Amino acid sequence: MRVLIISASREIVHVMVPPLGESYLASYLISQGHEVKLLDLTLSHSYKKDIDNAIYEFDPELIGISIRNIDSTTYPGNLFFYLPAKNIVTYIKQIVNSSVPIILGGSGFSIFSEEILRDLDHDIGVVGEGEYVFNRIIHYLEKGEDLRKIKKGICFLTEGGQYYQKPPWIVENLDELPFPERTLLDNDAYLIDPLNDSGPRWANLQTKRGCSKNCIYCSYRYIEGSKVRYRSPEKIADEIEYMEQSLDIQNIFFVDSVLNLNYTHLEEICTKIVKRNCDIQWGANYAPSEEFIELMPLMKESGATHLATGFESLSEEMLKNMHKDRKPNDAILTSEKCMELEIEQLIHVIVGGPGETLKTVATSFDRLEEIENYRGNIWQGDGDVLIFVGMRIYPHTQLQKIAIEEGIIRLGDPLLTPKFYISPKIKEVELYQIVRDYCARNPRWMAPGLGLNNPEGFAEMSQVQFSLYQT
Repeated sequence: MRVLIISASREIVHVMVPPLGESYLASYLISQGHEVKLLDLTLSHSYKKDIDNAIYEFDPELIGISIRNIDSTTYPGNLFFYLPAKNIVTYIKQIVNSSVPIILGGSGFSIFSEEILRDLDHDIGVVGEGEYVFNRIIHYLEKGEDLRKIKKGICFLTEGGQYYQKPPWIVENLDELPFPERTLLDNDAYLIDPLNDSGPRWANLQTKRGCSKNCIYCSYRYIEGSKVRYRSPEKIADEIEYMEQSLDIQNIFFVDSVLNLNYTHLEEICTKIVKRNCDIQWGANYAPSEEFIELMPLMKESGATHLATGFESLSEEMLKNMHKDRKPNDAILTSEKCMELEIEQLIHVIVGGPGETLKTVATSFDRLEEIENYRGNIWQGDGDVLIFVGMRIYPHTQLQKIAIEEGIIRLGDPLLTPKFYISPKIKEVELYQIVRDYCARNPRWMAPGLGLNNPEGFAEMSQVQFSLYQT
């Protein structure tokens, strides 16, 4: 079957993300004998023209549309990425023959599947991992069977408007999946810094799925499950070697929710990269941990140059409230080791969560001011610290329950349009002011929701982003 996979992401302000999930889906369907075209609209200057051309030239028998991010999670200033994605889905439904099934999916869709189906007046989508269920969808279509009878991985609205969701289809053995089909992408087009079109490019890679952490605000456990499934280090090294030698990709970012969940697994990955003499530079999302400090020299030797690090807070009280299994000192020691090894850091901080007061914000910020940060020249932009004001409330999270209990939202409130939690113990205007005060004396602390210390060219890029909503 001819399958057209469309990445509806139009996010260009923060980072231009290669569609990894869509590439995994494409490679798996190809391995099952299907013909696949992958269209990434992040890179499109005219999405209608590009969609028209793809449909005319490829003549798909099935279309899958992936919705990745819903919004920028910044407050009070927010970029609502769902709007251009909605425009894309609406346009495709207008021009495609009604005999061609359209299946929605992607991480953003999975979180808000019922709201999105109702908003788009659409009847079916995939929740969670898509490889196996999408192949099953094709099988059912070829036999003319009702897709709603598929036992796992789908959600749908009945003709009467009732919503049903089947359990997600989990890929237990990730090594069974072929490498993502990156040959369907323009790999040279993905910029590390969207504000610098002459700068280095990057590609993403996944070492595991699932997250065992229990952070109150995060949706990863809902999307990928709480059971962590690891790819073999050998397979990961094979993929890195292929990316470097066949696709000329030198900059890789590990997009796991947290790279360092398992000491032995990460150590084996780094060891294999070193043994194969892979000439790469890599970054990752990394949870501060004193235990992993001893592994960081090997990480550096294997090519680690950048860690996006979720400090979230340096207040012990707030870390406990967020269900973080660490102490403030873990972040401080990890950061010191990064400085020693000349590894860049982008430190994420959240203020305004449950129990936050002006005192806990000041405690966190005072400690943060003492941290030195190494400045490299590949991954790091103009800032070292990214401050998020308030917490984006996602469904299926502990934060949603807390917000309901405290009367910030009501049970059943729609959350597709962003809603944010700010502690009742602190006035919003006071929270804004303390962030402004600290950002004023720390010019490399960025608070995009308040427009503070944004990098040069960010405002212009934001205007381009907003213009995408109008087309």
